[in-house]
Amino acid sequence: MQMTLLKKLAFGAMALCACVALSPAYAEEEAEAKPAAGSDDIAAVAAKPETFFYPLVRCQLIDGCNVQVLKPGATEWIAAEERRYYLPGSTFRVAASVEGAPMRAEFAFGAKSMLKVTNAVEFATEPIEIGSTERAVVMKRGRFSIDLPRTLPDGKFSVKSPFFACQNLAGESVFDYSATGDGDEVVVRCVTGSMAVEGRHYKIPRMGAANQIRIRTTGDDLFTSLRGESGDCHVLLDQGLVPEKNFETGDVKEVERTLDFVLSPQCSIKIFRRNAAVAGRMIVSTMTFNPAGDMLNRCAFAEGRANVNSGELVVPDTIPDSGKDKAKEADADAETESVDAAPAASADNEEEKEEKKEKKSEDSDI
Repeated sequence: MQMTLLKKLAFGAMALCACVALSPAYAEEEAEAKPAAGSDDIAAVAAKPETFFYPLVRCQLIDGCNVQVLKPGATEWIAAEERRYYLPGSTFRVAASVEGAPMRAEFAFGAKSMLKVTNAVEFATEPIEIGSTERAVVMKRGRFSIDLPRTLPDGKFSVKSPFFACQNLAGESVFDYSATGDGDEVVVRCVTGSMAVEGRHYKIPRMGAANQIRIRTTGDDLFTSLRGESGDCHVLLDQGLVPEKNFETGDVKEVERTLDFVLSPQCSIKIFRRNAAVAGRMIVSTMTFNPAGDMLNRCAFAEGRANVNSGELVVPDTIPDSGKDKAKEADADAETESVDAAPAASADNEEEKEEKKEKKSEDSDI
């Protein structure tokens, strides 16, 4: 027993000596990691890339709800655990523990990058390569909010649906995804910060604070509608290829043309698509409407064909056709003059008749 105790004491002494011996090395490493204050040191720290995301997704909070996770490659859902990390590519499903009762769940992508849930929802995290600095969430069902640093660089975080993607997210944003009978409908709201939206044949370069739009797409992706609900945002609409001539060289090349439409509240955009019977090219028809429902723009084109393009088909009322309008004005003026001259002509005829009667009566008296 004494020998065993002596062995334990000897082992403890050796461990203590090793810690003391290694402590200077750790101190030196710490000194290298935290250099003394100075302009060169500040520049070195500023040049060091900032880490916005964890390697894994953390289930941060579960309150009043049941959270299930489907891990990558798995076929069965299991209960998620609070404060546990999960691989990117996992799908999460959240439901209230008691129907109608308050609930809350939070998922951390980084120290300041959160996905927050207050209702039943389902979403997936997109798989990433090792060392990737980008993250993406795929909408499945329900409403959730994303809270990111306002300084997050472009291209770092995106939220995707089957038919479009919200990119370059920074600040706070809200997404509400629901399936319809023939497709899906998504309400996208930018609370603070900014984001960009890109879909087939349309692109929103920037949505700012308080902007909200509603996007509806059919399951076959042959129809898309965008409707403004809050704030104004610019939408770039594809109008196909058009020939463009260089008057200096005489060369003609095909360029893509876009329409910059301001999507205000109650304004809408409708995009129709169909496959052509010949050659199978996609035929696209784009229309824009004001809040009263009046059509403002219309264009139809075939993808990849500059010779199949209608150009703008709606001529605004504020731009008159000079030849036709001048002819109409001349006809109207002539008609007005003839109407005004008619009473005068009839009055002259009556005077002539009276003079003839008087002359006849004088002749008869003679």
